[in-house]
Amino acid sequence: MTVRSYVHFIDGAERPGASGETIRRHSPAHGAALADFAAGTAEDLDAAVRAAREAFEHGPWRQMPATQKAAILNAWGDLIAADLERLAVIEAEESGKPIRFARGEIEHSVSMLRYAAALGMQLHGEAFENVGPQALGLVSREPRGVVGMIVPWNFPMVTLFQKLPYALAAGCSVVVKPSELTSGTALEVAKLAIRAGLPKGVYNVVTGTGGAVGEAMTRHPEVDMISFTGSTKVGKAIARTCADSVKRVALELGGKAANVVFADADLDAAVDGVLFGYVLNQGEECVCGARLLIEESVADAFVSRLVERTRKIRTGLPLDEDADQAAMIHEAQFDQVMDYLEIGKAEGATVAVGGGRAEEGALAKGYFVMPTIFTDVSPDMRIFREEIFGPVLTVTTFKTVDEAVTLANDTVYGLGNGLWTKDLDKAILVARRLRSGTVFVNTFLETSVQMPFGGFKQSGIGRENGIDGLLEYTEVKSTFIKLGERNAVLPHTV
Repeated sequence: MTVRSYVHFIDGAERPGASGETIRRHSPAHGAALADFAAGTAEDLDAAVRAAREAFEHGPWRQMPATQKAAILNAWGDLIAADLERLAVIEAEESGKPIRFARGEIEHSVSMLRYAAALGMQLHGEAFENVGPQALGLVSREPRGVVGMIVPWNFPMVTLFQKLPYALAAGCSVVVKPSELTSGTALEVAKLAIRAGLPKGVYNVVTGTGGAVGEAMTRHPEVDMISFTGSTKVGKAIARTCADSVKRVALELGGKAANVVFADADLDAAVDGVLFGYVLNQGEECVCGARLLIEESVADAFVSRLVERTRKIRTGLPLDEDADQAAMIHEAQFDQVMDYLEIGKAEGATVAVGGGRAEEGALAKGYFVMPTIFTDVSPDMRIFREEIFGPVLTVTTFKTVDEAVTLANDTVYGLGNGLWTKDLDKAILVARRLRSGTVFVNTFLETSVQMPFGGFKQSGIGRENGIDGLLEYTEVKSTFIKLGERNAVLPHTV
């Protein structure tokens, strides 16, 4: 296997790191070397921020007509779409996910790029002509400036493109720190952006660790905003750092989503949705449907069918076209999930299926976890309350609507929830009571680029996607204009 070699992407060109050191990424599925990334430093980050600041203050992008911006962003989307297969292979190999889901991730990223391009053409201000006979009020939206983006390893392209095209459409310049484990696609699409006509310095990528690059980014005085996707623990640390300089911060953090299944639901569809919700991306998903809350009267039959379906999940290598799930991202994440399996057993939950490592044949060298369902789970158990970030589902029963809502909301998180019922009144009334930024009704993890995404409670601050995702990267300015006569508020001295 050929090892891909990358350097930073700064001011429109590839640039070696100041230290000359590299980070080697090995496959989480079989251990082979995949790529070498530059080990970024504060010096590298500073160079990227200076390039972004120069592009923002003196480059053409900020003042470019929205139609021209959109044409460049759409041309970029064309290039990404044409390169889909190569990018999907990189994404699958580095993140450990199945190739067919990696393809979908690239396609969805292009959709968000095109939508953001269209939204940028609709960004407008307001004029107030009712502020006095000789006055005019203007409200305008201006790009926030230089935006630092820190994106995770679980969905490298999607989490980037939930931010990047919206910031660019608003007129900002951007510096991205991708995960040191999955930096390939962020660098590859940067080169495609220049080919599409994006001016140099508008999109920069510095690879490296959070301690070396991410920390420097959050503290840099020339970075106007930080947009972060990752764990709640790290998000809190970033917010504390940004508070020192009152730097704008947007955070998309952890979750502990529930799928609430009522007895009157289409149970066949609910089985499909619950299964997909906890197995997708090996459970390494901030909106992972990690908790099944099932009405007691149908619980036994429903769980039996869900266990049967889970046994048919195919765990395979990332480039296996038939794989439903593949490898965990790295050894530490694998160990964390395995620890939670033991915690669940020790807490008294029952393992209905799975419960260990998948290591048959070609899987023996990698970090593969069997899809696992725990039954007899009570709300006081750690596996019910804590984010596991693996293919692990807990099952808890309820008798009433109020009990179901209480259980679903019994978490510090509030990113997403699902509910299943054929009763329209119940669906709407329960959705209103669920404390999460997204509620999926009779589906799970299915949404649209027009819909904003973000969390309640400790799942984050701000929104991505939709018009709200664009407005995150703008500042509002009020301009009051006096027309015609002199201002007579102060006495004349001459």
